[in-house]
Amino acid sequence: MESSRTHIISTSSPFGVIENCYEMGWTDGLPVVPPTPDRVAEFLEYVGLNPKDMLGEVPVRSRSLNAEQAAANSVMAGCLPEHFPVVLGTMRALFEHDPNCIHELSSVTNSTGVLILVNGPIRKQIGLNCTDNLLSPGNRANSTIARAIRLILINVFEQRPGLLDRGCMGSPSKHNLCFGEDEENSPWEAFHVSKGFSPDDSTVTVASIQDPAMVSNRYSSGNGEGIMDSVADAMASHGLSTYFTRGVQWFWIVGHWHSEYLSRFGWDKESMQRYVQKEAWRSKAQLKRLGSIRGDVMPEDESDPVFAAYKPEDIHIIKAGGNSGIYSEVIMNYYGVFATTVKI
Repeated sequence: MESSRTHIISTSSPFGVIENCYEMGWTDGLPVVPPTPDRVAEFLEYVGLNPKDMLGEVPVRSRSLNAEQAAANSVMAGCLPEHFPVVLGTMRALFEHDPNCIHELSSVTNSTGVLILVNGPIRKQIGLNCTDNLLSPGNRANSTIARAIRLILINVFEQRPGLLDRGCMGSPSKHNLCFGEDEENSPWEAFHVSKGFSPDDSTVTVASIQDPAMVSNRYSSGNGEGIMDSVADAMASHGLSTYFTRGVQWFWIVGHWHSEYLSRFGWDKESMQRYVQKEAWRSKAQLKRLGSIRGDVMPEDESDPVFAAYKPEDIHIIKAGGNSGIYSEVIMNYYGVFATTVKI
């Protein structure tokens, strides 16, 4: 699907359509749902857009995205029409942050993915998973919305492996992560409310990310500081610590047991951010020995901290996940697309 025109394929077999999509290079390696004209029109009607309505342009690639292309790729991903507003909100957030970063998402060699965090009433309306296995396959809304964004990147912006997708090792995160915050069971205000939105607003937060890292802590010492020490250790030990000196942000998905434990001792998001930011660091000497910072190791480098997050606010805290274990997730928000929240 090139930016300038729409392809119409006629075939007597639905399997023939699927194979034609493979032949045209329109898939992410998995079979796609045939984007019939009627189905694409249904998606556009649901959101009140015309096929040629322009959604945005990536200047560095001289390529643009229109509503028909977004709808067709959402159909192919397996979305329902009610999922389409989240897809559109995700792309709008990317365009608003910096349209050229849409190219950077895949052109960088460290294999970034896209995090798609949904807040507000739309989570329940579309059945988005916010709890058990929320980062896993198995839920239609989570999986297909994430997939729709990847298909748009492939089919509209030519971000294909070995072409404009220059990821060195690749990553499961390239399937993208779409999930909702478990607002109903959170002891803290919802993420979008902390960003100035109303609780009744539906929002999507978008960011470029590296692979999630699981944090397990069952026997936290003291008043919950042990849990936060584990999170800080995961951040400080991140394999891409070379980016600490450039300034990165983080997502801390606080699991149900951890959120209950921390709230029991009166920890709110702000105090958690301050604590973890202060504890998540490596010495300048360590980073020099790793080759993350150039230069010889000086005696003063041993006690000179380089923080994983420059500011407490650079640690985004979201309550989500199931109540079956003692886990959290830590995800580096690679600096290409810092967390950007828009109303759906």
